[in-house]
Amino acid sequence: MERVNHPRVLAVFGGAFDPPHLGHALLPGYLRAVAGVERLLVAPCADHPLGKSMHPFESRLAWCRIAMAGFGPWVEVTPIERELAVDQPGPSYTLRLLDAVAARHPDMTVRLVVGSDIVRSGETARWHRWDEIERRYAPIVVPRAGWSDGACPLPEVSSTDVRAWMAEGSEASWRRVADAVPAAVVRMLRGGAPPLWIVGRGHVAAHLEPWLAAKGHPVTVLSGHGIVDGTAVLPETPPAAVWIAVRDPAIPAVAQALVGRLPPATVVVHAAGARRSEDVLAPLRAAGHPVGSLHPAASMRGAWVDPRILEGAAFGIEGDPEAVAWARQLVGAAPVIDLGGLDARRRTAYHAACALVANHLAVITLEAEAVWRSLGADPTATAGFVGSLLRSAVTNLLALGVPTGISGPATRGDAAGIAAHQDALPEGAAELYGFLGGKLLALLRRG
Repeated sequence: MERVNHPRVLAVFGGAFDPPHLGHALLPGYLRAVAGVERLLVAPCADHPLGKSMHPFESRLAWCRIAMAGFGPWVEVTPIERELAVDQPGPSYTLRLLDAVAARHPDMTVRLVVGSDIVRSGETARWHRWDEIERRYAPIVVPRAGWSDGACPLPEVSSTDVRAWMAEGSEASWRRVADAVPAAVVRMLRGGAPPLWIVGRGHVAAHLEPWLAAKGHPVTVLSGHGIVDGTAVLPETPPAAVWIAVRDPAIPAVAQALVGRLPPATVVVHAAGARRSEDVLAPLRAAGHPVGSLHPAASMRGAWVDPRILEGAAFGIEGDPEAVAWARQLVGAAPVIDLGGLDARRRTAYHAACALVANHLAVITLEAEAVWRSLGADPTATAGFVGSLLRSAVTNLLALGVPTGISGPATRGDAAGIAAHQDALPEGAAELYGFLGGKLLALLRRG
């Protein structure tokens, strides 16, 4: 029987999101249930084509990430518009966005998400090359109240109304905001916590910014290179603390460059797991700043930012008493390992243990995928097997521990079964399976 390859739909949802409201936040569920969307990209625009004045891009990006956090990896809030604006300054035309997404995802069918109000009101006549968008990217038209003949499952609310209520500023108007905007976004909009600076624009910083903003902190993200070469423009409002999240070798240069540019006694911490603050932040400490380490024990990649990763994270903390107190207050009840007093070797061992858990699942996963492919499985099937097995294994291990949360022949003491598995596998996978299977069997026998 000939296999039929159904196109996988990647929907693109762009807009100002100034701020994102409940209509935006509930839309992914509608798209998945009704339109069969397999993946959704949410893309705040950098420069509105119709000239709208907007809050800073980084703020709107952080709001969207918080608003969409509950949907998991199938919804990605992407900074692609900011990236495109660097190469092609000017308005964030939808066609440019869709072309860029299609180029990055050639294996998927890209479709635009647009409200029925946009289509029926004739606003598309003002859009850049709408006819080409319609022809090439088959818009998914979402019904909105007053602009649809059928039912409208999403709440009728607009960002314009939300901004007006925020500007009014009364408690009554903020209650209206709370009825129309996801709760975590409302906390970000209201602020109230002291401002913080993040130095760095890499993977870790991409996660720190929305996590801190969700706690109500006004956050400024600064380039590490800009701090070192003097081109970074520092905000007029001084920070309560600075969190350095650059690559490990760059931390000392950033620390030196910050000397004399911060208010006295400002707390400064770095996010590296293997570096002691007394070593890499020595210039700031000598200048009278309390310094420390606040290392998130989490796997973070800038390509997918989910605030829940840090909400559930553990942390390594050390440093001067004022820095440690600030860090512990920030992380609250999160699990903490006290790194104070560890020499360089033991500090590296701490970080190596973190890497052992976070990084090396990839080796096992790639070997297993190679075996399934050799048996004729297609990429969709192998991805499904990886997801199914990783999710169930981690869930059981976290909930039940060892040995109850472990499955397979080792739990039965079945050395012959392990040997048979090893014998059936190709060389690389067999070597890995034999080592890990034997290790697990020995650990379980010791009890």
